Amino acid sequence: MVSPVDALLVLGIVAGVALVWVGYRVYRLSERLGRRPFVAFTAILGAGCVVAGVGGLVPSVVPFDTEGAVWPQLPLLFWLVATFPWFVFAVQYTGTRTEIRRRTLTLAALPYVVIVVDLSLTVLGFERGLPNLVGTFVFLYVISLAVGGAYLLVQTSYSYGHIPTGQGISLGLVPVATLSIWNLLGPQEPRSVGIAGAYATGAVVAAVGVGVARRRYGLFGSIPSIGTLGERALIRETDDLMFVVDDLDCVVTINETAVEMLSTTQEAVVGTPLSDWVDYDSEQLRASETVPVQTAEGARQYDPQVSPVTDHHDNEIGATLSLRDVTERNLREQRLAVLNRVLRHNLRNEIDVLKSHAEALDEDDDKVASILESADAVGALGQQARRIDQYVSGSTADTAVDLSETVKSALDTVEADDATVDVSVDTPQAMTLVTSRPALVGALESALDNAVKYADSTVSVTAESQPDGIRLRVTDDGPGIPDWELESLDAGTESPLQHTTGLGLWQLKWAVRALNGDLSFDTTDGTTVEILIPDRSDE
Repeated sequence: MVSPVDALLVLGIVAGVALVWVGYRVYRLSERLGRRPFVAFTAILGAGCVVAGVGGLVPSVVPFDTEGAVWPQLPLLFWLVATFPWFVFAVQYTGTRTEIRRRTLTLAALPYVVIVVDLSLTVLGFERGLPNLVGTFVFLYVISLAVGGAYLLVQTSYSYGHIPTGQGISLGLVPVATLSIWNLLGPQEPRSVGIAGAYATGAVVAAVGVGVARRRYGLFGSIPSIGTLGERALIRETDDLMFVVDDLDCVVTINETAVEMLSTTQEAVVGTPLSDWVDYDSEQLRASETVPVQTAEGARQYDPQVSPVTDHHDNEIGATLSLRDVTERNLREQRLAVLNRVLRHNLRNEIDVLKSHAEALDEDDDKVASILESADAVGALGQQARRIDQYVSGSTADTAVDLSETVKSALDTVEADDATVDVSVDTPQAMTLVTSRPALVGALESALDNAVKYADSTVSVTAESQPDGIRLRVTDDGPGIPDWELESLDAGTESPLQHTTGLGLWQLKWAVRALNGDLSFDTTDGTTVEILIPDRSDE
């Protein structure tokens, strides 16, 4: 009959084999950060469980002494050795350190030599090994590695949403919980139920923690180091000038972009006032929209963003500053403003002059009619560009809009009554929403004008309520919008070989974007323009 002690020892052996098996499965994976030290950790800890279990079942297999006084220390001995690859795994897996030099590893492993020497002296029969003070120091050092690695795993998994927090907790419990349990083992006969139970419990906790992290939480599926390394890459690769300053506005660190653009070094900047490098302190930057900064490429305009840094007591201890280069953006805005003014004023005045001279010519001349028609078309194009600028610039506030009335007004604008097509409207009378009225009018006018102009016989306008807004459809039975025009619209640009025939479709696209809506086309049979218009009343 199997005794409870034997059953517990066998259970510990099985748990040890499970640890080794998980390590083997991870070993079969492709190369990943922390994979090798994790395999070493599970192999050492699992082997310790197996050796201790076998030594308890068959004392002659582990010939330390005949009384079994050393046996209970076997699990702790293997645990002590396993903490070194455990800490290396935690550091690499979380991205805290991706590469560790051999010299660093050697120095970090030196205290473990003390463990080997102490064990050797004990086995050789010396009553005392190394001095107690040295042993205490080594034990505390090993404890710090175990707890530090657990903290890194839990903190990193908590910080990055793509890694379940449970993974960090289950892994962190492995060294901490097993130590707490195995520390109950004392220099007693291993055939006691209490000693065997503590041994088996520690082994099972280790196996379950590693198994849950691997099977349930996808250990090594998506590793947390991508979050740590990704943050570093964001700071390193960004084109923004990044500064960290203390509460005295002195620079603590800057990124590589700032080093290059300011033609300096980290050493030269750290500890100096921020104003020495950008001519502004953090409070002035916080209050400014754009600031000029003299760089290696000359004077550039930057958009400053200042974010305070606080400690756990909510005391502001400094700030992070990001200066984004907006020189080209500001130039583009200036060019657009000038061109818009010319289009709105100078072009309109020139068209009026052109028309007045044309009207003074022979009214019966067909060429005069063509001149006047072309002048009106150019004038309408200018007015259309002006309307687009109004809602694209976002200068209008949201208001409550009656969709039925807005559709009717847009139909009057495109002169649908004078067209040779039948226009039907099916919109509920009490359908209102909060949105940008100029943008909605622009979208409707563009869609309706295109439908009325190109339809063979019918145009239909329908609207239906959606949980978050209104879905509007404008359908005609015309030839459909050419593919190249839609391709140009999707590409977001125009070229000599890929372009639209005017501003109509661009007006539609930009207006829907100003509505924060969705736009789609179906040209299978005629053209159906579908617009999803969000209701922004909650905003």
